[in-house]
Amino acid sequence: MAPEEKPRAEPEIIPPSRNDRPSGSYTARIRMFVNDDGARHIYVARLGPLGILLIALMIGILFAFMLVLMLGAFLIWIPLVGLLVAAAIISGSLRRYFRRPR
Repeated sequence: MAPEEKPRAEPEIIPPSRNDRPSGSYTARIRMFVNDDGARHIYVARLGPLGILLIALMIGILFAFMLVLMLGAFLIWIPLVGLLVAAAIISGSLRRYFRRPR
């Protein structure tokens, strides 16, 4: 588009106090309308208390799952490090035993 050309259509800003929308809990929270000329209108409703509670619950479950995974990985490494330390101690004591002059 050349700099001197104006756009063919400007976006329409709809105020939030518009009263011709259907109300009630059964209506969709996000709606999108496309006119014949290709103009798009998207309406997004606010979350209610139940929606906020469900999102918080999902985030909590996700964090708990990540904590279990990280704790599980940490708990697997503790015995492995213990085995490596025990092997190093036993190897050192056996090395001293076999290098003793006879």
